[in-house]
Amino acid sequence: MTTVDILMPYYGDDELMRTAVRSVLAQDDPRWRLTVVDDGTVPGVPEWFAGLGDERVRYLRNERNLGVTGNFNKCLGLAEHELTVLMGSDDRMLPNYVGTVIAAHEAVPQAAIIQPGVRLIDGEGRPTRTLVDEAKRRIYAPKVRGRLVLRGEPLALSLVRGDWLYFPSLCWRTDSLRSVRFREDLRVIQDLALLLELVQRGESLLVDDTVCFEYRRHAESESSATAQAGSRFAEAENFFLETAESLREHGWTRAARAARLHLSSRLFALTVLPGALRGPDRAGVATLARHAFGRRAGTVPGMTAPRSTDGADYTDRLVRLEQPLWKRLLDVQAPYRRNVRRLFGTREVLDVGCGLGRNLAHLAPRGVGVDHNEHSVEVCRQRGLTAFTTEEFGETEYATPGRFGGLLAAHLIEHLPRADAVKVLAGYVDYLAPGARVVFICPQERGYATDSTHVEFTDFDGLADVARQLGLTVEERRSFPFPRFAGKFFPYNEFVLVASKP
Repeated sequence: MTTVDILMPYYGDDELMRTAVRSVLAQDDPRWRLTVVDDGTVPGVPEWFAGLGDERVRYLRNERNLGVTGNFNKCLGLAEHELTVLMGSDDRMLPNYVGTVIAAHEAVPQAAIIQPGVRLIDGEGRPTRTLVDEAKRRIYAPKVRGRLVLRGEPLALSLVRGDWLYFPSLCWRTDSLRSVRFREDLRVIQDLALLLELVQRGESLLVDDTVCFEYRRHAESESSATAQAGSRFAEAENFFLETAESLREHGWTRAARAARLHLSSRLFALTVLPGALRGPDRAGVATLARHAFGRRAGTVPGMTAPRSTDGADYTDRLVRLEQPLWKRLLDVQAPYRRNVRRLFGTREVLDVGCGLGRNLAHLAPRGVGVDHNEHSVEVCRQRGLTAFTTEEFGETEYATPGRFGGLLAAHLIEHLPRADAVKVLAGYVDYLAPGARVVFICPQERGYATDSTHVEFTDFDGLADVARQLGLTVEERRSFPFPRFAGKFFPYNEFVLVASKP
């Protein structure tokens, strides 16, 4: 008997999650199993699942936060039955979903992916229509009556022209889905990357026009939509250029040309640009404009921009940026070194996101670094500094509650969505003693625009919000080394926020 594994990676609104779970419980067809993987700490959720008393529902809570990509990859490893759905924890299945996808699978069993009919709802669960979704329906999605099978270059071409699929509604043949993983170096466009990988392996997509799923499109304020727009489009730019090369090597020249052009992504950037122009984020405006009009964001001539801060390519880029002779002769780090030492004095300091150890060297011998990039940590160690990967740190003698008198997060927060930055830093607050000094440093506008791995522009108010969410008391805000206006054109001007642990 064909069974659908419904895997629900969950983090966030628990009431929307409960609504999503109830929609699964209400299926007309009983051939399903639900697994919810909780990446958060909302109280009462485990007890709610225990009270369901339904053996078809499995609830797991991660011991530590894995992040969006990590939690999705964990879900991939939990699939046990013939078909798999990676359902959004804020979406809803209509009662006919399971029956619809099983019937489609039985009709075309070779299809690796099934896209059933979807209707849009807003944050309140009401039917809605948006410009993005109308473009998907009218321009990019194929016209289907009944069922349609797509594969090969025509499928790849349609997806790179404009991704018209609704990922949380897709049903996958499990044996195909197990062969891929979500890319850790992508934050926004992981779903399209995974789909294109399967398409290039020869897998096919079955479209069934039976409406059986409700995809929730949350309304975003213009300010929140544009705040991360620059980073979103910088990632898209690098992804499409990389994809174009992969498709060209595959012999799919039409799809490669479409990926290189990525017209729909450029048009989307143009629609966001007017709102960004009315906001304070000039770095985001520059990135949007470069994406819309064809210049690559965040690159240095002669240097390939890394896609994220995870790999050896990012570490190599940081090393190369240190090499120019003029930087060493002029000792350009001198004012920053004095500032860091002034801020922390003789305190023992935990440097979170230490990178190559530039600030860690300023703190030596009383500094301990931690970073998620193992290659950067190795460079720190070669330089005689004390540094650990995030996985290693918890097993060291330094991971002692109340040990450190200071914490530094320099050029870390802008590499993460705000909520993720808070979660990362929250994992280290317990290692601080009462009264410990906490310093956050982020680049100002011109510096933010120079790196394609930057995710969210964060000014004084943003840093103060991070401090507040961590339970810290803000003590000082300072633009360094020059007044605030210099950040518009000087790439090394920084926001410096000083806080303390009560």
